[in-house]
Amino acid sequence: MAKRPDFTPEKPFTAEQLSEIRRNFALFSTPSLQTAYAEALERCRLGRDGRPPGAERIQTLVQA
Repeated sequence: MAKRPDFTPEKPFTAEQLSEIRRNFALFSTPSLQTAYAEALERCRLGRDGRPPGAERIQTLVQA
């Protein structure tokens, strides 16, 4: 059976959620923040089907 595409709308983080992410990243040590940034960057790569990453993944990368 073929995999059905996911058509659920992607919702960006709210201002409060972004603030919480930013606050959490502020508590990281430099090496931990570098690791978090590298992981966020990896999650922002195009999918195998050429589909761009979701808004939440991009917002997390920007916050890192």
